[in-house]
Amino acid sequence: MKRILILFVALFGLMFSAAAFEKGDARFTQQDVENFNTVMKLLAPDRDKPMSELVIKVAKHFLGTPYVAGTLEQEPERLTVNTRETDCILFVEMCLAMSLTAKEAEPTFEKYVDNLRQLRYRNGKVDGYTSRIHYTSEWIIQGELRGIFREVSRECGGSPLDQKFFYMSTHPGSYKQLKDSPKNVEKIRAVEQNLDSWRYWYIPKAELPKYLKNIQTGDIIGFNSATPGLDIAHVAYAYWEGDTLTFIHASYSEKKVVINKTPMVDQLNAIKSQNGVRVIRLK
Repeated sequence: MKRILILFVALFGLMFSAAAFEKGDARFTQQDVENFNTVMKLLAPDRDKPMSELVIKVAKHFLGTPYVAGTLEQEPERLTVNTRETDCILFVEMCLAMSLTAKEAEPTFEKYVDNLRQLRYRNGKVDGYTSRIHYTSEWIIQGELRGIFREVSRECGGSPLDQKFFYMSTHPGSYKQLKDSPKNVEKIRAVEQNLDSWRYWYIPKAELPKYLKNIQTGDIIGFNSATPGLDIAHVAYAYWEGDTLTFIHASYSEKKVVINKTPMVDQLNAIKSQNGVRVIRLK
């Protein structure tokens, strides 16, 4: 009987930690709170160190975290907090938001949630699917305006990039929130038109070996998409291992967070759908 009771308590605890809560505009689980608290203890001795060091420490802590796509695609739209599984942009965002929170005078879970909100949603306001930032270029612009980081693609040796945005509005069938919503499609088209007005730079694939030394550990790397109408296909944190530049990322092929085994140059050369990189440096 005692063994059965222990098993029941353990099972209840597991179910409780995995159960989703909603508080205000946020959705999270008890496990997310516990994971956050663990990371804050990990970062506490280093909170005065540069952001680039903090994000790498967080990134290494989450090595092995399962890659799962589409975790945000729940309705109604909420700020989904998920430290248990991730995709590439959510991994970069999670490590950055946790590092920002660690530098707060009082690094609470509520402040972490707000840092995520300020990164993921236009002007930090959750107001339906189209208020979420879908193009990484807009994510970069908003982060720059908030003073969190700056794009250094040009000063790292980059070339002008003739970037146009139209993929989402011309492929609504690929997105369930756009498929049957002309109104949402129009809102996305307006975002794309605004993004078309900005200037962009990138380091072309063929030029990357020449400028590799300009990239630093902890830089956010945007792997530029060769698909017309799309901007960035993948994001990661640059990571130097000795004399080799690789990256830490949520890997689709390995289905988990890893330190990439293949150097960045070789990885980029092997993928035809990516034609260069953009470099974002934390402040």
